[in-house]
Amino acid sequence: MDNNQIDELTLSDILKIFKKRKFWFWSIFILTILATGVYLYFFATPIYEISTKVKIPAKSSAPSLSGAASLILGGTSQPGLSDEIEIIKSRKTLTKVIEQLNLLDYFRNKAKDKEAKKNITLNSVISTLQEKIISVQPLKDTSFIEIKVSMDDKELAYKISKALVDAYTEVSKELNKDENTYMIEFIEKQLPITEKELSEIEEKITNFKKTKSVLPSKEAEILLDRFSEIDKQYLSAQIEYKQLKAKLEELKNNVSYVKGLIEKLEYIPNSPIISTLRGKLTDYQIEYNALLQKYSEDSPEVAEYKARIEETQKKIQEEIKNILLSQLNTDDPILSSISSDLVSTQSSVEIYKSYLSALLSVRENLEKQIKNLPELEQEYLSLQRDYQLKQNAYILLKSKLEEAKLTRAGLNLNVPIIVDEPFIPEKPAKPNKKLTLAIGGVLGIFLGILAVFLSEASDKKIRDSFDIEKLIEKEPIVLEGNSDFTNLKFLNDIKTIALNLLKDGIPKTIGVTSVGNAEEKDDITLRLAEFFSSTGNTILVDFEGKYISRGLKGTDKSNIYNFKENLDVFSAAKTSETSEFLKLVNNFEKDFENIKQNYDYIIFNLPNYENPDVLAFVKYCEKFVLIAKKDVSEKESFLKAYTELKEAVVVLKR
Repeated sequence: MDNNQIDELTLSDILKIFKKRKFWFWSIFILTILATGVYLYFFATPIYEISTKVKIPAKSSAPSLSGAASLILGGTSQPGLSDEIEIIKSRKTLTKVIEQLNLLDYFRNKAKDKEAKKNITLNSVISTLQEKIISVQPLKDTSFIEIKVSMDDKELAYKISKALVDAYTEVSKELNKDENTYMIEFIEKQLPITEKELSEIEEKITNFKKTKSVLPSKEAEILLDRFSEIDKQYLSAQIEYKQLKAKLEELKNNVSYVKGLIEKLEYIPNSPIISTLRGKLTDYQIEYNALLQKYSEDSPEVAEYKARIEETQKKIQEEIKNILLSQLNTDDPILSSISSDLVSTQSSVEIYKSYLSALLSVRENLEKQIKNLPELEQEYLSLQRDYQLKQNAYILLKSKLEEAKLTRAGLNLNVPIIVDEPFIPEKPAKPNKKLTLAIGGVLGIFLGILAVFLSEASDKKIRDSFDIEKLIEKEPIVLEGNSDFTNLKFLNDIKTIALNLLKDGIPKTIGVTSVGNAEEKDDITLRLAEFFSSTGNTILVDFEGKYISRGLKGTDKSNIYNFKENLDVFSAAKTSETSEFLKLVNNFEKDFENIKQNYDYIIFNLPNYENPDVLAFVKYCEKFVLIAKKDVSEKESFLKAYTELKEAVVVLKR
């Protein structure tokens, strides 16, 4: 048989292997289940999972800015689910949570040594929260997201979940502010200041009227009305400008904090193209205001300059967009959602700069005209102008505040809604004991199967007839029980061996050897010789010296003993000295010719096949009986012996 041959295992072979190695399978399976149980009940850390469901409002558009910005600005839309997930796990949100719950000290106290405590920083705690503690997933086919906080400390997990939701709501409001929100914040700060200034100027006018008497001229009244109109426009534009500046700063802060930039985003477009366009826009607006004093808004002259203003504003927006987007990574979901706001807001800021410059130019021209009036009239006009300015400012601020509040009240505020509040669970979410035990059982089955095949592949001993059958593709004769005359099954098995030897012709010489130390070899050889002695004169050639002490009677030859009728024993046992053994081999060659002539059957009780001496006598045998003993004989030695011997009948002794 080819030693390199690899036979495919059949289902029958696999079942036999499992039957033989069932101890390994069940041992590994039970040990795996026990190990899983021990881990679950004694070592596994229970993890509590705090879950919160949040509804993200549908996208909505905010109203356009009033005034000059309305020519170019559109609405802002709320970010999608993926953007909200980024916001929840952003540095800005998590920093608020860490500071509120003092998590830096918590993780430092948990550290085992001083070196580990030193390595715990704000960045490391943020990374731990993002990667190990907080998970955010969108719920399929809904506008909901689920926030999960997983920790072994359920009280702290609950606190983190609450703080995270609050921080996220706060940051989301900041990120999703519309122009109405910025306007309300600005006006609420400005109103008390304007109200105080109005009271002061009223008091000054009252004192002026008590001390001085003046009647303004027609020219002064026209200038006062004109000043009042320009101041009103200037004030309205200034409010819009400051509100836009506040919004722009907030957008820059959001980009910086959310994305964890080292420095705050600073960008003021100052390219030559923008400067030129801004100058042109100022000139056009000055001309536009001058024409409105002479013509109506529907006149061709006014419409022409209005078109020029709109065209210049569009060019400014396009130039700012090109410059700004080249500096931002618009593939980033948060930056992508904020970039349009940045472009629109920055463009409006530049437009209002030009608009304010134009109004200042008109005011300077009016102030020059006022200086031509008498001093007393100038003083009166100055007080009246300040009064009207503050009064207009106060009225404008109040009206815009109410307008912004009413507008915002009717809109979706783009604020997330907490649907399921976090709560402390009674049982840990992990580990799932039933599922883990089931997985342990499946793992035990696989490990058991692996152990069976590994033990089979690594086993060097012959364990049963299946091992022999796989090695030589031949079923052995199995001997069981004691080798005496009272064991009929054993004697029948000896008969089976003999019949197999006689199957292809009657052999004259038969050698019996074994692989490994098989003590039963001598009895098997003797019983086989007895069987052949019943059909003819038989001699048992003993190379082991096993039969001399059994009461054998001597014949006319000194080394031949009579065992029973028709059965003699020839003693050819070797000595321990090599020279004596060589002499024995030489003498046996002479005796063998005489023995061969006088006996019908010659049975050789050979040494174990691993013994190199056996090769000196193998040449005298026509057929062989090769004995393998269960749990003793090695597969490799057996295969070698079977390959080298001719016409061997294989016997397995259990």
